[in-house]
Amino acid sequence: MFVLVRHADAVATSAWPGLDADRPLSTLGDRQSIHLVDVLADLPVTALFSSPTLRCRQTLQALSVARHLPIVDHPLLTVDAPIDRLLFTLARSVDGALWCTHGEVFDRVAAVAADGGHAGFLPAATTAEAGVWIVDPGRDPRYLTPIPPGRPPRQPRSLRRCVRGGPASGHACFGR
Repeated sequence: MFVLVRHADAVATSAWPGLDADRPLSTLGDRQSIHLVDVLADLPVTALFSSPTLRCRQTLQALSVARHLPIVDHPLLTVDAPIDRLLFTLARSVDGALWCTHGEVFDRVAAVAADGGHAGFLPAATTAEAGVWIVDPGRDPRYLTPIPPGRPPRQPRSLRRCVRGGPASGHACFGR
Protein backbone atom coordinates (compact mmCIF):
# COMPACT_ATOMS: atom_id res chain seq x y z
CA MET A 1 0.00 0.00 0.00
CA PHE A 2 1.17 3.50 -0.77
CA VAL A 3 -0.44 6.93 -0.62
CA LEU A 4 -0.51 9.66 -3.27
CA VAL A 5 -1.26 13.22 -2.14
CA ARG A 6 -1.77 16.26 -4.30
CA HIS A 7 -0.26 19.32 -2.64
CA ALA A 8 -2.72 21.47 -0.71
CA ASP A 9 -4.12 24.76 -2.01
CA ALA A 10 -1.31 27.16 -2.89
CA VAL A 11 -1.10 30.91 -3.38
CA ALA A 12 -2.26 31.70 -6.91
CA THR A 13 0.49 31.81 -9.51
CA SER A 14 -0.70 35.25 -10.59
CA ALA A 15 -0.36 36.53 -7.01
CA TRP A 16 3.13 35.14 -6.45
CA PRO A 17 6.04 37.31 -7.64
CA GLY A 18 8.79 34.78 -7.01
CA LEU A 19 9.88 31.47 -8.48
CA ASP A 20 7.12 28.89 -8.84
CA ALA A 21 9.16 26.36 -6.83
CA ASP A 22 9.02 28.80 -3.89
CA ARG A 23 5.25 29.38 -4.07
CA PRO A 24 3.77 28.61 -0.62
CA LEU A 25 0.45 27.25 0.54
CA SER A 26 -2.50 29.59 0.93
CA THR A 27 -4.38 29.93 4.23
CA LEU A 28 -6.78 27.22 3.01
CA GLY A 29 -3.79 25.04 2.09
CA ASP A 30 -2.34 25.46 5.59
CA ARG A 31 -5.63 24.19 7.06
CA GLN A 32 -5.76 21.30 4.57
CA SER A 33 -2.21 20.22 5.46
CA ILE A 34 -3.07 20.17 9.17
CA HIS A 35 -6.17 18.06 8.46
CA LEU A 36 -4.04 15.49 6.60
CA VAL A 37 -2.84 14.31 10.00
CA ASP A 38 -6.41 13.30 10.93
CA VAL A 39 -7.34 12.06 7.46
CA LEU A 40 -4.38 9.66 7.45
CA ALA A 41 -4.49 8.75 11.17
CA ASP A 42 -5.49 5.12 10.56
CA LEU A 43 -2.93 4.47 7.82
CA PRO A 44 0.51 3.02 8.49
CA VAL A 45 2.50 5.80 6.79
CA THR A 46 6.19 4.90 7.08
CA ALA A 47 7.95 7.37 4.74
CA LEU A 48 7.24 10.84 3.30
CA PHE A 49 8.44 11.68 -0.21
CA SER A 50 7.84 15.11 -1.71
CA SER A 51 8.38 17.13 -4.82
CA PRO A 52 11.11 19.60 -3.85
CA THR A 53 8.72 22.54 -4.25
CA LEU A 54 7.81 24.51 -1.14
CA ARG A 55 4.05 23.88 -1.45
CA CYS A 56 4.52 20.09 -1.51
CA ARG A 57 6.90 20.16 1.44
CA GLN A 58 4.52 22.43 3.39
CA THR A 59 1.65 20.03 2.64
CA LEU A 60 3.53 17.29 4.50
CA GLN A 61 4.95 19.41 7.32
CA ALA A 62 2.25 18.73 9.95
CA LEU A 63 2.25 15.03 9.10
CA SER A 64 6.04 14.97 9.38
CA VAL A 65 5.88 16.48 12.86
CA ALA A 66 3.01 14.23 14.01
CA ARG A 67 4.63 11.02 12.73
CA HIS A 68 8.25 11.97 13.48
CA LEU A 69 9.15 11.26 9.85
CA PRO A 70 11.53 13.31 7.71
CA ILE A 71 10.32 14.71 4.39
CA VAL A 72 12.54 13.38 1.61
CA ASP A 73 12.68 15.37 -1.63
CA HIS A 74 12.25 13.11 -4.65
CA PRO A 75 13.07 14.34 -8.17
CA LEU A 76 10.51 12.04 -9.83
CA LEU A 77 7.69 14.01 -8.16
CA THR A 78 8.44 17.22 -10.08
CA VAL A 79 6.09 18.33 -12.85
CA ASP A 80 8.54 17.59 -15.66
CA ALA A 81 9.91 14.25 -14.43
CA PRO A 82 9.48 11.20 -16.69
CA ILE A 83 6.16 9.57 -15.84
CA ASP A 84 7.35 6.07 -16.72
CA ARG A 85 10.16 6.28 -14.15
CA LEU A 86 7.72 7.55 -11.49
CA LEU A 87 5.30 4.69 -12.18
CA PHE A 88 8.16 2.18 -11.96
CA THR A 89 9.20 3.68 -8.61
CA LEU A 90 5.65 3.75 -7.23
CA ALA A 91 5.03 0.13 -8.19
CA ARG A 92 8.09 -0.87 -6.17
CA SER A 93 7.76 1.56 -3.28
CA VAL A 94 8.00 0.51 0.33
CA ASP A 95 4.76 -0.34 2.05
CA GLY A 96 3.31 2.76 3.70
CA ALA A 97 5.21 5.29 1.58
CA LEU A 98 3.44 8.59 1.00
CA TRP A 99 4.21 10.59 -2.18
CA CYS A 100 3.23 14.27 -2.50
CA THR A 101 3.21 15.84 -5.94
CA HIS A 102 1.40 18.20 -8.32
CA GLY A 103 -1.89 18.19 -10.19
CA GLU A 104 -0.07 17.93 -13.52
CA VAL A 105 1.59 14.70 -12.36
CA PHE A 106 -1.76 13.32 -11.22
CA ASP A 107 -3.20 14.20 -14.65
CA ARG A 108 -0.43 12.22 -16.34
CA VAL A 109 -0.86 9.24 -13.98
CA ALA A 110 -4.62 9.31 -14.60
CA ALA A 111 -4.09 9.42 -18.39
CA VAL A 112 -1.88 6.31 -18.20
CA ALA A 113 -4.51 4.54 -16.08
CA ALA A 114 -7.35 5.59 -18.39
CA ASP A 115 -5.45 4.31 -21.43
CA GLY A 116 -4.80 0.99 -19.72
CA GLY A 117 -1.07 1.44 -20.24
CA HIS A 118 -0.13 0.31 -16.74
CA ALA A 119 -1.33 -2.10 -14.09
CA GLY A 120 -4.89 -1.35 -12.99
CA PHE A 121 -3.96 0.01 -9.57
CA LEU A 122 -3.52 3.63 -10.70
CA PRO A 123 -6.11 6.30 -9.92
CA ALA A 124 -7.81 7.41 -13.14
CA ALA A 125 -9.89 10.30 -11.85
CA THR A 126 -9.15 13.94 -11.17
CA THR A 127 -7.61 14.88 -7.85
CA ALA A 128 -8.45 18.00 -5.85
CA GLU A 129 -5.76 19.96 -4.04
CA ALA A 130 -4.97 18.04 -0.84
CA GLY A 131 -6.82 15.03 -2.29
CA VAL A 132 -5.48 11.64 -1.22
CA TRP A 133 -5.39 8.33 -3.08
CA ILE A 134 -4.75 5.14 -1.12
CA VAL A 135 -3.28 2.72 -3.62
CA ASP A 136 -3.06 -0.98 -2.92
CA PRO A 137 -2.08 -3.02 -5.98
CA GLY A 138 -4.74 -5.63 -6.66
CA ARG A 139 -7.53 -3.34 -5.42
CA ASP A 140 -9.22 -0.26 -6.79
CA PRO A 141 -7.63 2.94 -5.48
CA ARG A 142 -9.56 4.70 -2.71
CA TYR A 143 -10.02 8.49 -2.83
CA LEU A 144 -10.20 10.67 0.28
CA THR A 145 -11.68 14.11 -0.24
CA PRO A 146 -9.69 17.07 1.12
CA ILE A 147 -10.74 18.61 4.43
CA PRO A 148 -11.65 21.43 4.23
CA PRO A 149 -12.56 21.17 0.58
CA GLY A 150 -10.88 23.57 -1.80
CA ARG A 151 -11.61 24.49 -5.37
CA PRO A 152 -13.02 21.70 -7.52
CA PRO A 153 -10.33 19.91 -9.50
CA ARG A 154 -9.82 20.63 -13.18
CA GLN A 155 -10.57 17.53 -15.20
CA PRO A 156 -7.94 16.75 -17.85
CA ARG A 157 -9.27 16.64 -21.39
CA SER A 158 -8.02 13.06 -21.85
CA LEU A 159 -10.31 11.84 -19.04
CA ARG A 160 -13.57 13.51 -19.99
CA ARG A 161 -14.63 10.41 -21.87
CA CYS A 162 -13.70 8.17 -18.96
CA VAL A 163 -14.77 9.79 -15.70
CA ARG A 164 -18.41 10.42 -14.89
CA GLY A 165 -18.89 12.56 -11.82
CA GLY A 166 -15.31 12.54 -10.59
CA PRO A 167 -14.01 11.25 -7.29
CA ALA A 168 -16.70 12.92 -5.18
CA SER A 169 -19.36 10.73 -6.84
CA GLY A 170 -17.32 7.59 -6.19
CA HIS A 171 -17.17 6.77 -9.91
CA ALA A 172 -14.00 6.63 -11.94
CA CYS A 173 -12.70 4.21 -14.52
CA PHE A 174 -9.47 2.38 -13.92
CA GLY A 175 -7.04 1.16 -16.57
CA ARG A 176 -6.66 -2.59 -16.85
